[in-house]
Amino acid sequence: MKQFLLFFLVCLSSSSVAQSYETPPFNFDRVMYRPYVDSLLRATQSRIRSLDRLPHSARVDTARLELTHFLAYVHYSGLYSRDSALTVSSRLVRMARQIRNVKYQIKGLLTIERYHRAHKIDYPQAIRLNYQILALIETSPQTFAPYYWRIYRNLGAINNTIGEHAEATGNFQKSLIFFDKDSKSDPIHRVDLHQSLANSLRNQNQLAEAETHCLIAWELLQKSNASLSSKAYLTNEIGRLYISQRKPDQAIPYLKKSVDYWGKLNAPITQADALADLAEAYANLGDFRQAIVHANDALSKNDKVFTPTLTAYSVLIRAYEHQQDWQKAFVYQRLYNAKKEEEQKAINERESLRSQAKQEREQLERHHRQEQLLQNERYQLLAKQAEIDHLNGINRSNEFLRLTQTNALKHQLESGQIRASAQQKQARQQAVIKQLNIDQLRLGLQAQSRLRNQLAVGLGIISLLGVLLLYYSLRLRRINKTLLAKNREIEMALLRGQTLERKRVATELHDRVSSLLGATKMTFQTIDSDTLPPRARQLYESSLHLLDDVATQVRQLSHNLVPEQLLQQELAVSLRELVRKLNIARKTSFTLTGALDRPLPLTPDAKFHLYIICLELCTNIIRHARATQAQIKLVDNGNWLAIQLNDNGVGMSATATEGMGLQNMRERAEAIGAQFWFESSVEEGTEARLLLPLP
Repeated sequence: MKQFLLFFLVCLSSSSVAQSYETPPFNFDRVMYRPYVDSLLRATQSRIRSLDRLPHSARVDTARLELTHFLAYVHYSGLYSRDSALTVSSRLVRMARQIRNVKYQIKGLLTIERYHRAHKIDYPQAIRLNYQILALIETSPQTFAPYYWRIYRNLGAINNTIGEHAEATGNFQKSLIFFDKDSKSDPIHRVDLHQSLANSLRNQNQLAEAETHCLIAWELLQKSNASLSSKAYLTNEIGRLYISQRKPDQAIPYLKKSVDYWGKLNAPITQADALADLAEAYANLGDFRQAIVHANDALSKNDKVFTPTLTAYSVLIRAYEHQQDWQKAFVYQRLYNAKKEEEQKAINERESLRSQAKQEREQLERHHRQEQLLQNERYQLLAKQAEIDHLNGINRSNEFLRLTQTNALKHQLESGQIRASAQQKQARQQAVIKQLNIDQLRLGLQAQSRLRNQLAVGLGIISLLGVLLLYYSLRLRRINKTLLAKNREIEMALLRGQTLERKRVATELHDRVSSLLGATKMTFQTIDSDTLPPRARQLYESSLHLLDDVATQVRQLSHNLVPEQLLQQELAVSLRELVRKLNIARKTSFTLTGALDRPLPLTPDAKFHLYIICLELCTNIIRHARATQAQIKLVDNGNWLAIQLNDNGVGMSATATEGMGLQNMRERAEAIGAQFWFESSVEEGTEARLLLPLP
């Protein structure tokens, strides 16, 4: 009953852990706040480690994949650890391939594609990844159709970047069509798609259509619980579009909102972009004083990114020319020309990437179209083959029908001739059948007699085998009991040997080493310290203190090896005495709580091993944990005894290997039928638990 209860508790905890894999929403307004991102990473990694301790099942594997995908997502969205996002996503793809989970292969490849497209600016690799994902989707289009819109969105973004704006418009329109088939997708993605489509239309100078999609995106954004960063990007985009339409008075309110949003997010680089556009809008209105203020503000926040810097310089040139301040206008003209040359160099460097990306895209599109044509040809060939097989089947059916009719006519012609001879044969056959029936009855009686004899012999053999099996079973049971008794005697002998050895070592430490230390101290004390120089006197006094400390530690160690009353008194009393001795050093404060009153029905073996395990754990805390507090807790519910020991020390990483000490503790626990757990993580201390069923 107790074992069943323990098994039930373990299964219950496993199922609860396996079910708790829903990930929290990611707050994009806090992507620059590193403690927030780090806390999400730590929490997710801890949940993955807890799943790794569970046996494999469909639910556990799905939870592990989902949490790994979320870990990669946080790494990439957190801005400062995007290389880690590539590592985690690659691991996710390998895990999904091992269990043949296409869904999480697609999710992992989408994150890798985003890394190469938006972070590494490796457009050829991004294009190859998109077509690789497309091939996975087409393995089951009905199941994975919701992912189509993401592929077309990615391809549209690459088209926009490499200057293929018409192709980008087509891909974004396809993405919007497929987006409606993804019922689980966040509506904020629809806003991004309309915004991206507006951007590609603006690049083709289709400003009216671009304005329509921008305003649709703004209306959707206001209806949803969107982040400030999404609102900041969109209002900046709308303001820039109105500047392109020569409507600066309509652009200014949106650009002011964008500046305000970026200010609340404490994002000076993106705020500089909105400030430069706002300065241009004021310059187009003729308000050059406001234009100069906002252009200088944009340059103070960011003078590295080409687009806002060039916009700010051009506004300042126009403003100072209008004010006839030719010296400042000339200075900003030189800065503008220098920055323009830098931009042109960057454009020239990216041009090879764009050409390579175009070639890669065209090659992959041709390959994809060829695959589709080959697939269609295979379908058509199969359809034609099926039609041919159908016609052949019809011909064979007709031929069989004609053959059947011919045979029927022949049968009718021959039946008259055969009927007479058949009657004669029938009379002869009836006589033969009667004789055969008589012979069959005789053979049957003989077979039944032989079968009865065989059954009797078989039953006798089976009975003999049963008696032999029963005899050997009883003999094996006696042998097993004898072996168990001998094993128990061996275990008790080992325990007595360990106890005697610990007593011998404790005696040697107490009698011989302590005596030698006492004699050494007495020898030192014969020296007249007053005759020594100051330096030697200081060394003399330090040596005496060290001898005292060593004698104290040797005496404490000899007492801890085998407590004097361990086998005669309760475990709680021995642990209370151990805590008292450990607190003498005052390096770590130990406390003992829990079941300290009721006598526990423990065997001497159990008391000895439990005490030794607690002693080893406390010694490890003092040596390695650098903890200020540690607690030993006893829990007794009548059926089992639980011992819990934890500290607030430095802990150790999850990848650290267990040493000999932990292995010895596990073996001691198994020797008395207890279960042992040990958990630790960096900067979170350690926790050890023992669970012992009581008789």
